[in-house]
Amino acid sequence: MKTTENYLSAVKMLPPFKNFLMQVPDTVKERAIEIRIRVGRPIIVETPEERFICNNTKATSEGIYECIKHFCDYSLYSFENEIARGFITLKGGHRAGFSGSAVIRDGKVHTIKDISSINIRISCQHTGCAERLFSLTAFQQDFRGLLIIGPPLSAKTTLLRDYCRLVSAFKKAVLIDDRGEISASFRGVPQNDIGLNCDVLCGFCKSEAITIAVKTLSPEYIFCDEVTGEYNELSECSGLGVKSVITMHCGGITDLGINNGARELIASRVVNYICSLEKGRRIGKIGGLWRVDDAEAFDCLDDSNNLYIGRNNTLLPI
Repeated sequence: MKTTENYLSAVKMLPPFKNFLMQVPDTVKERAIEIRIRVGRPIIVETPEERFICNNTKATSEGIYECIKHFCDYSLYSFENEIARGFITLKGGHRAGFSGSAVIRDGKVHTIKDISSINIRISCQHTGCAERLFSLTAFQQDFRGLLIIGPPLSAKTTLLRDYCRLVSAFKKAVLIDDRGEISASFRGVPQNDIGLNCDVLCGFCKSEAITIAVKTLSPEYIFCDEVTGEYNELSECSGLGVKSVITMHCGGITDLGINNGARELIASRVVNYICSLEKGRRIGKIGGLWRVDDAEAFDCLDDSNNLYIGRNNTLLPI
């Protein structure tokens, strides 16, 4: 699906604000990645390079509540769990995130009330964006796993999705998709192309899903987005010969040096390749690729051993 079509698909999910959002310039529509709606303030459409402020709009509580009802097919009760987690995956794979006041029951968030803002992350599959990275890593004889890092909106998830599509053309893969946005699963059916031989686990917490995948689906590869603490489960996968391709929020390779989670993934031999992405206009713009054999080598990552920009003339930027 083209980017402008993705934008229009997302706008259809926002009936009270549709007319305003249709007036956005075409150049913004074709690059839009987020739509932000906040009570009492103008709607903002974000692109990788700028934000477009719809100055002729001012969102209301009633408008936001109408959007929430629309997301839930006018049955909020059926979506209690999703609302409690702070987001709903919409038709087309778009993700609606909320802010508001938590309602706590038995020490857990039961739901969110007084929702004051919605952030629509616009789904867009860029088929082929991972082909170069895939060719440089997946066929290496020593490949155990790949860690993709980058700041917010650097297309980590987009790159992970396409890498999954490529791998599952010839290997058994499991995609851990706790928010349903990678596969764009709507009522259990992936709407994005995630490859021929890929199973998807949606809605599970990551650690539980990884364990289930290994016990029941016999994957050769596991794909997991935004890892935060599932290191033991991923280490067990590695010990069983399952390769992991995972993403992690990080500003860049220098920031990674103080990231204990990344260090643990390398020390436990879950991953031995690291790809750093740069935020910008190009989807999946690679800043560097490193082979890391142990935790000691982790402390010496810089451009001098960046495989992507000069150590080998076959490793060229996309």
